Amino acid sequence: MYFLVQRYVVSAGVVTDISMQPSLHEGNYYLVNKYLYVFGLPERGDIVVLQRDQFASEQYVKRVIGLPGERLLIRSGGVYINGRRLDEAYALGSTYPDLGPLTIEEETYFVMGDNRPVSEDSRHYGAIPGSHIHGKIRPDRLFPLR
Repeated sequence: MYFLVQRYVVSAGVVTDISMQPSLHEGNYYLVNKYLYVFGLPERGDIVVLQRDQFASEQYVKRVIGLPGERLLIRSGGVYINGRRLDEAYALGSTYPDLGPLTIEEETYFVMGDNRPVSEDSRHYGAIPGSHIHGKIRPDRLFPLR
């Protein structure tokens, strides 16, 4: 029973880097809702747990920035989706390097860490297939705990 719940419903994790500061700090624990995306798709702003590719064993925590089919542009420290600049109050630092414009492929998501100067994310390894997103974190609900 424990294995099934942990694999398909909810699991716990710990933040191992500083790429999501100030939203999540290194050493914080979190709960991953794995059941949520069975009935819906990730939305912009969701904090998700993912694998970079199907062969990676390490999991990463990032924020969904771009959705399938959208046009993304990074210019002069700002992120633009379909020509409109995103209001990213959660982001620490400006977003560089300049990128795009590019169209996010179907069934993929563009993800970035909140601590933009230090985050290794879709700017480096490209958009993530939806199948590599394992669940959503809600830092304002019960977790993170230290």
